[in-house]
Amino acid sequence: MKRVFVCDIEKDTEVKDYFLVDRKGIYSSRNNTRYASVRLKDRTGAIEARIWDRVEELSALFERNDIVYVESRAKVYQDQLQLNVASIRKEARDLTHEEIREFHPEAASGVEKLIADFFRITEEIKNEHLRRLFVEMRKRKDILDKFFLLPASLGVHHVSLGGLLEHSVSVAEIALRAVPFLGGDLDIVLAGSLLHDVGKVEEIGLNGGSFAYSDRGRLLGHISLGVRLIEELASAVEGFPDYLADVLKHIVVSHHGEAEWGSPKKPMCIEALVVHYIDNLDAKVMGVKEHMSQNMESEKWTQFHRLYESRFYKIPER
Repeated sequence: MKRVFVCDIEKDTEVKDYFLVDRKGIYSSRNNTRYASVRLKDRTGAIEARIWDRVEELSALFERNDIVYVESRAKVYQDQLQLNVASIRKEARDLTHEEIREFHPEAASGVEKLIADFFRITEEIKNEHLRRLFVEMRKRKDILDKFFLLPASLGVHHVSLGGLLEHSVSVAEIALRAVPFLGGDLDIVLAGSLLHDVGKVEEIGLNGGSFAYSDRGRLLGHISLGVRLIEELASAVEGFPDYLADVLKHIVVSHHGEAEWGSPKKPMCIEALVVHYIDNLDAKVMGVKEHMSQNMESEKWTQFHRLYESRFYKIPER
């Protein structure tokens, strides 16, 4: 779909291609000229764009999170590369999963590697019923396609393509090393680590060129949706023990730890405690890393993080 990416744009070149609208606003310059300021992005980065002519007409054709086709020329303004837009229109059709990858960066480890890691970890599971549950999951293209594509959240942690997969694999990888020291049933912890956020495949969906909460996601949340998906998978495995299904579902409903964080139940077995604390650790550390990558106030300190209610210090490289 795309031919020109943000990283390829050079001064005084024509740029005619598709981008994702990350920000949009209409302003007045010092001489009272109306213009539209638009931030355009793709998987390689973002660039500022300006609409100076037919401002109201063109601005009405698109909104934030739309995929747009832009005809423009690259200019330098105050030492920053910028697009002067001559025309812009919204792409009306829904994008395929492959096309959406052109507009969002993917997880740093690479989605293909993470998929291989996911299946490698499922092979670590010795319990026959849990192994067969993941065999059933492999048959569910409707689950796996989204599980391997979606971010883990819309702005808190693991926000890249494949972020949900990256987070789930990270929790399981840490569990592989932690359970031998902490105790607990490793098979259950691994299964719970990989499945604790599986309900997000129905909670989050595509909206234009970006991701948004689905109606079902807003109404039910990923915890209750995850319980339903585990019930479906377990019911497809002949003889799947009721207690094992209940423990897996308990890990899902308790992985946030507290009612104020969205968990209907507190963790009530060793395995649920392990998943909860590793999940919390991985999410928070990645959230701070992503905050640091985009919100440094100086070389050492980030801007204030509203969710974590703190600035963060970046230790200088030695």
